[in-house]
Amino acid sequence: MQDITLTYTVNPFERLFIERSIELLYKNTIDSFRLRLHNPKTLIEELITVAQSSLSGVLTNNDYVVSTTKELTAALDEDNHGLVFNQVNIKYYLGILKKSDRSNYKLIIQSSKLILKDNPNYDENLFKEIYLLLKSYNSLLTPSNSLNIDAKTYYQTRKKIGDLTNHLFVELINNGYTKQYLYNTFQAIFVRKIVSGQTFDDKFITYKNLTQKPDEEYTIIFKIIGKAFQFSEFQKIDQAYNLINKKFRKSIERSTSAEINNFLESNKEENLISIEIFAKDYYKAIQIAIDKVSKDLDIFHLGFNKHFFKIDERCAVIGKNNPKKATTLPSNFQLDGYFRSDSNIFDTLLQKIKKIENNKIEPESYNKLLSAIRYYRTGSESPELETKLLNYWIGLEYIFTSFHSEEKTIDRIKNFFPKCHTLIYVKRNLFDYHKALERLSVHKTIVNYNNDLNYLLEHSTYKQIEQTTSSELLRFRTEFFRSWQEDPSRIQASFTKHQENLTLNITRLYRIRNEIVHNAAIKNEIYVHISHLKYYLTFILNSILEFMADNSVDLDNDGKITIDDYFIAQDIILGALKGNKLKEFLKINNPTQILY
Repeated sequence: MQDITLTYTVNPFERLFIERSIELLYKNTIDSFRLRLHNPKTLIEELITVAQSSLSGVLTNNDYVVSTTKELTAALDEDNHGLVFNQVNIKYYLGILKKSDRSNYKLIIQSSKLILKDNPNYDENLFKEIYLLLKSYNSLLTPSNSLNIDAKTYYQTRKKIGDLTNHLFVELINNGYTKQYLYNTFQAIFVRKIVSGQTFDDKFITYKNLTQKPDEEYTIIFKIIGKAFQFSEFQKIDQAYNLINKKFRKSIERSTSAEINNFLESNKEENLISIEIFAKDYYKAIQIAIDKVSKDLDIFHLGFNKHFFKIDERCAVIGKNNPKKATTLPSNFQLDGYFRSDSNIFDTLLQKIKKIENNKIEPESYNKLLSAIRYYRTGSESPELETKLLNYWIGLEYIFTSFHSEEKTIDRIKNFFPKCHTLIYVKRNLFDYHKALERLSVHKTIVNYNNDLNYLLEHSTYKQIEQTTSSELLRFRTEFFRSWQEDPSRIQASFTKHQENLTLNITRLYRIRNEIVHNAAIKNEIYVHISHLKYYLTFILNSILEFMADNSVDLDNDGKITIDDYFIAQDIILGALKGNKLKEFLKINNPTQILY
């Protein structure tokens, strides 16, 4: 949640749309409020893919189809999906999804394809539906400018705006844009760029034009590290590659930016190659180019396997439409989420490990932790997407593996991880809310504002925030968290939904892992999956390190502290919280955020 200043007039719904869009697209937003992986349409597409792979024998576990149908059903249950149901009505389709056994796969695929046929312009439909909702605000006002709508309906309308906005951005990404570009462009149009006389409608139409934007041609220039690299041999793979030489540098010197000229000049003695790519934006062009060059380097390495070749961490991007805006960018993908990294983190981590060494920790559990830390490192260092995902998965899997249990490792992950993470869900989200109050300068008006969060136990606090803030998103979020303070059953409902979402996503990650391991699949669009998996591994490492260093208890009476003791403790504490008021959840200690 960011503090933004607008220089043009907006109604509360329009401001909510702007603030929620920025929150969804910002890479450091907490995962609870970050852009989702899927919208209802992309879930239908995924279901078709999974069902087809199951029918062909590529996937052999029915859990994958069951999991996807559950997620899709939940997305369609509320009237916030934005889909058109012409040939197949939604009630009939939901009935089909309930029968997710193998004998029904063909019907699931066929009916899903009919729905997709009815929604070829899903992004445009979402823009239209969102716009109508934003403009409906004035119709809700009485002649005296008070709202003529009950509180529940008003909340649900704002929730629908947020849900449809999420679906819109997911669809734009599905159509070829990158999240980074959507964020930068949204900020430029709605916040940063000040144009006299320009209205919200003008800005909305400008952003909506992204649905009509054709692919642009980009020249991507990479530096290949490796003295034995021979461009003439590499070009045999694809003649589309070009060598950057003096003639090329001279030909673009006047038309491109100073940054590109400096990049080319400073690397003129290096192996610089270029490839032309058509894409929606420059970040996407890099993704496509890095995927192609990586695959071709794999082939090249077969013939020159005694040598090491690597793509440098920075590349040049020149757009044909506006080469003066050409720039250099990281050649590797950027993961969502904030991960801390400095000498303080190292010192904290070292202290925890030294404490563990003196706490009678079972050697097997200690070695598991060290192995998980290693795979965290190798995952972070790996340039290939598939290798990165596998390393993070191995680290997570090794922590949950037990040689003393008949339960499969994947079942232990799906059983214990959601419980461990759900335990800190309330406090983690409230602490993020607490920091947002400070960013938006609302904290100054709150009595007893403190990191212990006890001020959030007072009903008057939420009323004070709603009256003080100009942020519609903060007002909306305040209503949500106030419901936790007023009604403990709402906390339990959030718990249940969170655990279900985690279980579904773990199943998805396990499917992707199996496709890579068993079918040698090359997966390109798994950036979000990797960011999820990296976070899961960092969270569980943080939690176990905290438990074993400072809060270790031998709960299974085997005379030693093990990772299973941690799992048992989290399960018991979570169960004890069921039905309790918010006050009890604030007593839960979040694990020291060592790595994130």
